[in-house]
Amino acid sequence: MKKQIKLQWKIGSYLLIFAVIVIAVIYVFQSMLLQPMYEQSRRESVSVVSDSLKTLLESGDFDDPEDYSEELMMSSAQNDVCIQIFEVDDYSWRQTDVNNGGCALFRLRPDEIRTQIRKAAESKDKRYFSDGEVNIKTPENANFRNIICTQIVESDDDLLAVMVTAGITPINATTGTLRTQMLYIMLIMFVLILGLTLILNRRIARPIRNITENAKELSHGEYAESRDHTAYAEVDELNSTLVQAAMDIRKADKARNDLIANVSHDLRTPLTMISGYGEMMIDLPEEKNDENLRVIVDESRRLNALVNDLLDLSKMEENRIELSPTVFDMKDLIEEQIRKYDVYRLQEGFEITAETTEGGLVSADRGRIEQVFNNFMTNAIHYSGDVRRITVTETVRDGKVRVSVQDCGEGIAREDLPKVWDRYFKVDKTHVRPVNGSGIGLSICRRILEMHHAGYGAESEVGKGSEFWFELPQQKQH
Repeated sequence: MKKQIKLQWKIGSYLLIFAVIVIAVIYVFQSMLLQPMYEQSRRESVSVVSDSLKTLLESGDFDDPEDYSEELMMSSAQNDVCIQIFEVDDYSWRQTDVNNGGCALFRLRPDEIRTQIRKAAESKDKRYFSDGEVNIKTPENANFRNIICTQIVESDDDLLAVMVTAGITPINATTGTLRTQMLYIMLIMFVLILGLTLILNRRIARPIRNITENAKELSHGEYAESRDHTAYAEVDELNSTLVQAAMDIRKADKARNDLIANVSHDLRTPLTMISGYGEMMIDLPEEKNDENLRVIVDESRRLNALVNDLLDLSKMEENRIELSPTVFDMKDLIEEQIRKYDVYRLQEGFEITAETTEGGLVSADRGRIEQVFNNFMTNAIHYSGDVRRITVTETVRDGKVRVSVQDCGEGIAREDLPKVWDRYFKVDKTHVRPVNGSGIGLSICRRILEMHHAGYGAESEVGKGSEFWFELPQQKQH
């Protein structure tokens, strides 16, 4: 398994990578792109000045060059360029009196001037850029890098040549200074990253690490809430979630223990009856009669029903139950199933009545709906108390077929009513009657009804009994 990196080091590595990328970008711009960007800037300055002079010259008369002297001097000073204007007359060029002393163009060789103006006149836009080494007259005959923009301008009847030049200053010394600065920047960035990593470790990684240590006991339902409250909602939310998870685990453990106790009780009673009656018939052959055999058969059925409920619950939790829907009449189902409870009428004095109606066709898994109905019935019998009266009602209204089972028992408290559908929940932990009462019957009913997208609910009032109901969409008769 690949070794995991701790959060604080991962944060530090991310910050270091980010810093390296930033420094690399700065280095590229300052060391590799500085010269071309500088030259591009100078080229744009020359072009802007040349265009502004063109506009100026085209708007006035060039007979009095002194009118432009101030504009030329200001443009030259503001943009650090040299400016010279020539008159073009029958392909001969002569320098005007408009100039600014010290300009490199005054040292430009005559052949260079003619070449620049000729190429500008021959171009389509009457503009020519010279970028590179230009021969300028100096005592040492040295070459200097310059950018020269030559533009032909028509001013009234005059044909003028505007030349604007800007020198390219070597930036080797500047680049060396920037490299030295980069070293200092790298050292400062490293110190800042180290400090920021320590701060983030204290503010984020350490609270998460503490939560992780506390969460190791979560499987036992124990979790010590972290006292490191941070400014980050996600960390506090994680802490709160784990606290809630610990509470839920404790509840689940309690529910599991209750289930084991309930199932053990439910298993022990029929097993004791079966074992006791069987031993009695072995020891006393005259007790081998139909009544005693019936007790053994009934208790075996109770065991089988309990085991089936447990298997159904397991399958439902794993989503392994598939429905087999058919169209049937709910009235037929009720009348068929309710006959099973005649024994309670005859032996224990229950009054069980059924009110059904015609036209209650539904599309559902009949076997599963029978299971829901029988769970409602056994639950009503279980909690009927002294008033042993149960009413089953089937109604068809607004396209719904509704079945309800109502008893007149002790009822359920308002605060407990939503919990009766939960697994293992039992209102009364003491068995009132020897029936299947493991606390999972209504949970199975809920899952079956939800799989059918059916409505269901319970209504109850303490001392007056409870009513459990479900409803399915009515199917039209063909």
